[in-house]
Amino acid sequence: MEGEGKIKKLLRIIEGVANKEYEKDNWTGILDMVADLFEADAAAIGEVEGGYLVYRKVSSKVREVIKDYDPQEFRVPIWRSAAGEAIKKKGYVIINDYQNYDRAVEAWKKAGLKRLMTTVIDTEGTLGNLSVGRLADGPPFSEDDGKILKGLAFIFSFIIREEMRIKKLFERAIRDPLTGLYNRYFLEEQGRVEIERAKRYGHPISLIMFDLDDFKRINDTYGHQEGDRVLIKFAKILKSKVRNTDMPVRYGGEEFIVLLPNTAPNEALIVAERIREFMENTVFRFGTEEIRITVSAGIASCDLRNCSLEELIYRADKAMYEAKRKGKNRVHIFSLVN
Repeated sequence: MEGEGKIKKLLRIIEGVANKEYEKDNWTGILDMVADLFEADAAAIGEVEGGYLVYRKVSSKVREVIKDYDPQEFRVPIWRSAAGEAIKKKGYVIINDYQNYDRAVEAWKKAGLKRLMTTVIDTEGTLGNLSVGRLADGPPFSEDDGKILKGLAFIFSFIIREEMRIKKLFERAIRDPLTGLYNRYFLEEQGRVEIERAKRYGHPISLIMFDLDDFKRINDTYGHQEGDRVLIKFAKILKSKVRNTDMPVRYGGEEFIVLLPNTAPNEALIVAERIREFMENTVFRFGTEEIRITVSAGIASCDLRNCSLEELIYRADKAMYEAKRKGKNRVHIFSLVN
């Protein structure tokens, strides 16, 4: 009878996958069923990012037990973990005493993980792993459990691979191929979302437009390859000087935009000046020549009663040209607030 119950649960998981239920909630419902199948407290899918497995797809219990769960904080180094053992075996690993396991990850130990079973998600190369865990002692995981988990991972692998393929295509669509920054398309889509969020919660939002001064002269004198090198360097400066929540964008040519949620104009001014000053002090070498390249910037903020992305860009553009008119290598603010 117990075996029949397990088969029914397994069939329900397969049915859920066939019906693409994972699309509704980023796999939470499917992983809840996986945890239930093994009488575990939690289940998770880790995806390979660099040398780590990052668990963005987790069952409900993970977020219930770990308040403010951050996937990066609980990431697992692949080759210094049970996942690494599973990859080497091309199978599954069962750890029935995780607290004393020599490759235990400290964050998961502190979360109270006591028993772990993990297997590789692998079709044409390692994509990640599928894991279940117990926070209470309970019965140990068995070899039969491991075989079932491995079978589920095989089924999941085709879907995970397709999700990763689509994700890569999407990333290409929203990224500028030269600098790696977001592109104009992404700004137009996500920028409107950020403005609506600012309106809903009454938070300020600002936009900075940057333009490299006399950039045509760089292309004309040193060639477009050297001009590209300048653009790439400035993009790196942008990324290093803004927050993770900000949106740095290559808007077109030598024009760049940073959208700053929850940021007042005076705060945006500090950011813009920091970037302008860093760029001014950066030395570029072209053959035997050393030159400095400056940037002008315009800042616009929103009157949340009447705010749109188009208006923000228009006003920031006007402010930026005012900075150019006044001598370049400076920042000018044009606020929408009356």
